[in-house]
Amino acid sequence: MSHTKLWRSAAPVAACLVVLLTTAACGNETSSPPDSTSDSGQDDSSSSAEVDTSAADGDWLLGLQTAGGADAESATTVYVTYNPATGQASARTLPPVKTPSAETDDAVLLVSSDRQWAIPDTEITPAEERSGQLKVYSLPKGDATAIDIRQRTGQSDVKAVGWAFDPQQPHTLRVVDTKNRVWAVDVTGGKATQEKSLATGEWFFNNGFNHATGEPYMESIENDDTNPAGNGVADTSPITRDGGTVLANDAKALTGLPPSPCRLGAAFVDGNGTTWAFCADKASLSTYYLPKDGEEWTAYGKPSTPVAPEAATFPLVLPPAS
Repeated sequence: MSHTKLWRSAAPVAACLVVLLTTAACGNETSSPPDSTSDSGQDDSSSSAEVDTSAADGDWLLGLQTAGGADAESATTVYVTYNPATGQASARTLPPVKTPSAETDDAVLLVSSDRQWAIPDTEITPAEERSGQLKVYSLPKGDATAIDIRQRTGQSDVKAVGWAFDPQQPHTLRVVDTKNRVWAVDVTGGKATQEKSLATGEWFFNNGFNHATGEPYMESIENDDTNPAGNGVADTSPITRDGGTVLANDAKALTGLPPSPCRLGAAFVDGNGTTWAFCADKASLSTYYLPKDGEEWTAYGKPSTPVAPEAATFPLVLPPAS
């Protein structure tokens, strides 16, 4: 069965940006904590008595994307693990993706819920489709693990075309093949299981996955309808993870807050309603928080030493894994 692919571009800038991170694909850079002052020059180790800042303690995972190519058609994602309380930070760079399929809302589906694994895009490369060898990248170690989708499914004819992580299972991927079968695949091993088959008729799979559930959906060949309904452009639901809300740098919710302290920043609203903003204006990341219904941002913790790339977009902020 032939498979129709429509290309989407996730790189919004028109110029080629240079990655400041000097590691190669899947390389690693670890920083030591700098002094206890923030970018503002103040010591932010103490917090307001009225605000519980304990949610900030631990390793946050930030996803930053750089753009390349003559028309900014390629994208490279750099994942930074950063503890704002100590300033400790490390980075992993994934292989670049030419004309990526994943949009901003899909960023949460490219990382496993336990923060251990990542994939470059929701679309599988033609080379991987042909070989049946799908590469998943370890964020703690930086190396790649190849999943033999044909061996895992027991189907020699399987050609995978799209995938995304299940947000409810720590290391489970949903893989869609050219026959519109949906497979659940555990990154760590074991037999893949077929969950279902997608709709047939006047529908096609265009690497669409629901950002809340990780479930794939089909798109109409005539309009913006989806099957199941309510996906695609119709899905305006917030991106929720770990009891809070992810706010990418282009999230409309950010415009309703007091002026951001960041030129390029993304945020996470925790379960208490406190918004945690991370600034990637320069290679040293910095952190601010805004209490629920607050009017002023407060600097928090320690900035990292240079570890972030010169990013075009900042789609992902995830709090420390529970």
